[in-house]
Amino acid sequence: MHLKDKAKQLPELPGVYMMKDAQNNIIYVGKAKNLKNRVSQYFQNSSKHSPKIIRMVEGIKDFDIILADTELEALLLECRMIKDLKPIYNSQLKNHQRYVFININMEEQYPTLEVVAEKRDKGLNFGPYNSLNSAERGANAIKENIRLRYCRSLSSKHSGCLNYQLGFCSAPCTGEISDIEYRRLVDQAVDFLKGGKSDLIKQLDGKMKAAADVLDFDKAVKYRDDLKALKHLMYKGKTIKFTGDNRCMAVLERIEGSQYKLFIIKGSRVIYKERLILAGDKSQLQQHIVFLVLKNREQLQKHEAATIDKQDIDQAQIVYSYLKNKKECSYIVVPQSWLKKKENLKLEQGIMKLTNML
Repeated sequence: MHLKDKAKQLPELPGVYMMKDAQNNIIYVGKAKNLKNRVSQYFQNSSKHSPKIIRMVEGIKDFDIILADTELEALLLECRMIKDLKPIYNSQLKNHQRYVFININMEEQYPTLEVVAEKRDKGLNFGPYNSLNSAERGANAIKENIRLRYCRSLSSKHSGCLNYQLGFCSAPCTGEISDIEYRRLVDQAVDFLKGGKSDLIKQLDGKMKAAADVLDFDKAVKYRDDLKALKHLMYKGKTIKFTGDNRCMAVLERIEGSQYKLFIIKGSRVIYKERLILAGDKSQLQQHIVFLVLKNREQLQKHEAATIDKQDIDQAQIVYSYLKNKKECSYIVVPQSWLKKKENLKLEQGIMKLTNML
């Protein structure tokens, strides 16, 4: 059967598709909300495809699919398969070497930000970030606007360096700022990188608009690019904050009609999932979900490292973005205290809230 015809026979359901070459090697893995529509696009007019897609399609001799109940399930399955299989045409999720961190060595008298390839034992590590350019530009924008030092080693300079003279550094080397005042600046940077509220974005946006108003487009472009890098760091910080600390969540998504998909998540990993049917009274569904959460209590209570590593950041981003933007999906955070035998009433109340959101 021609691949175009095979694609037309696919179901209009979410899932993952795997493109194969003549040797039956998987050369590309993708996800789809609608498998029939997505896979069929590869075998239509090639003038709309990028050169990369055209080359890939020329090498496709067959494809397989794996059905999923929801788009979230398809996204997470795609993410895991790309990491496991490392298909030649997947470039976004397969290479963990490109991830970097931002380190602040709090043991130094005047800490600053440094972009590093791996987490360091000393100080605070933020990330991982999947763009070296954004991490470096963002780190420089934080230093420049919060006025943290740039220099790697401090030496006493009465007049300060060029960055100080340009207003980009508080120049602790001159003695004009106390240790306590400088630490407050560092705390601002830490709060921003943790995904907390910050005026940094608003300040830089104001500078960009002011520069554009006076037709200083070079400065406006610089501020725009700095803003883009800072928003990348802020988004990653919010992602890690949301799924970090091994937070446990119960997620419920409507499939169709009275059918739902339950996900029990710890951190960024799905530890249990099940398709559920609402038959009559919601209380039966609620009781069953409570039973399933308690059934997985041991895994939910299992202590693990609180930080998210390179292996988990893509999954964390999928979970964060999906839960924040998908209207057909509701979730609740399940605190560890709810998993104790004496606190099952709070768990029941939480699950009742979860089912009433949809």
